Amino acid sequence: MPYAEAPWTFRGKALYQLQLVKESEARKHTPAELPLVTLLGYTLGGFYLARYSDSPVGAFDELVVISGLVWNFPTSCAWAARVYVNNSAARNHGRKDVGLPSRLASFDNSYSLPKRKQQSWWHKQSEGSALDPLSIDSRSSTKQHTQASAAAGSSSRGIIVRNVERRHWAQLWRKNHEQLQEPVCSLDLPAAATGWKGPRLKLSLPSFSGNTAEHPGLLQYACRLSTNIRPTAAAQVHISSSKEDNDMEVMAGVLGGRPVLALCFEDMEMKVHAPAAYQLKTPARQLTTAAA
Repeated sequence: MPYAEAPWTFRGKALYQLQLVKESEARKHTPAELPLVTLLGYTLGGFYLARYSDSPVGAFDELVVISGLVWNFPTSCAWAARVYVNNSAARNHGRKDVGLPSRLASFDNSYSLPKRKQQSWWHKQSEGSALDPLSIDSRSSTKQHTQASAAAGSSSRGIIVRNVERRHWAQLWRKNHEQLQEPVCSLDLPAAATGWKGPRLKLSLPSFSGNTAEHPGLLQYACRLSTNIRPTAAAQVHISSSKEDNDMEVMAGVLGGRPVLALCFEDMEMKVHAPAAYQLKTPARQLTTAAA
């Protein structure tokens, strides 16, 4: 089995971008029993974009869409509304073992977004790209690999994330409501860092999961990071949608939020611990601060 016993270790780099998300939009993608941390009708959502150079299943890419912060006294946790990965084993592990709403995805270079003279940290090849035997990209032709490598070395700083979930072979006549006709989003990413990567910090991030078909109940698990952290310019997010898409799969209301803070995690090592059942604390109250 690719994933042995927890904790599971991931190494690579990531962009963590916090954005203002309307409470009404966040609530669509967050379990009703979890109180949102809000201020004047907004919560902090955004996304976590990672390029792992090493993991239990090798290199792969990941986009976690965060619908908002939920109250977990005495702290708060980010709720992952969707997790997009370009590795089948990582997708299955997320769904079956961690209770995440994982989707199979592709991460492609965007030729439509403006080009820059300076590469993004995503396209910088120092840590390699996710081309392991189970990744979406690795099943492409040699010609496509060559084109991807050339694009990575070009001045483009954009990527397109697509949901590529497929229908089950035994139910080809049924529509897969986890699919999307349009891309999840296009991202114009900040430039790669030069010089100091920021201080080396250790972080412990409690996280929620569950509320899925595989795990209907709520789960809680811990992510422990050791990484260099530095602030960076915010990524620009571009979103399109189709009327044929399932509204619950469209993340426009979350990804289209106004950026507040963007952080680059460099030389990151993350250990993810096995989840356990979470019991809601009572009384569950929403932490809301209103203007005087």
